[in-house]
Amino acid sequence: MNTRKKSAQTPLIFSVIEDLRRKGYNQSEIADMHGVTRQAVSWQKVVYGGQLTPRQVVNKAWPFKTTNLHSKSKAYQRLRDLGEYMATAGHGMNFDKLSRLKSWLSFMRDNDFVLEFDPEIPPEPGVSPYGGFAYRKRRKSDKDLLIRVNKHTDLSDAGRIIWCFPPDEIIVLP
Repeated sequence: MNTRKKSAQTPLIFSVIEDLRRKGYNQSEIADMHGVTRQAVSWQKVVYGGQLTPRQVVNKAWPFKTTNLHSKSKAYQRLRDLGEYMATAGHGMNFDKLSRLKSWLSFMRDNDFVLEFDPEIPPEPGVSPYGGFAYRKRRKSDKDLLIRVNKHTDLSDAGRIIWCFPPDEIIVLP
């Protein structure tokens, strides 16, 4: 005999997800309402063409095949923050994240650097504790990108817009 209780929750369908997103709920909250995982909500959005979150936009345009260890790198984190900023114009980003991003962009501009990814780059303290990332002097071939395109880079059309300096100065308000 089946002892499972039938869920009183409404079925998870794409139109319900989109309605809840417009009302300000995030994927985790929607998943909780429907007794499913956050990944199930994400799957519905991807399969049925829902609006992507800023993080999903960034992940889709992410130019490198990185691992969880690479994500511990400050360079990786600032590049991810840049992607979020470019996807949202900073709306919803907290003060600390915006401040760190603004400082990183100044560092990149002042030193005329680009960020290079290659899984063979050894660890470098303060840059990438598990390797993979290094700051390099900008070349003419880097154009206006903040990343160096090499054999480890998959740069989409969206990425050509995202992975460059923002069009306006980042304003950080406390």
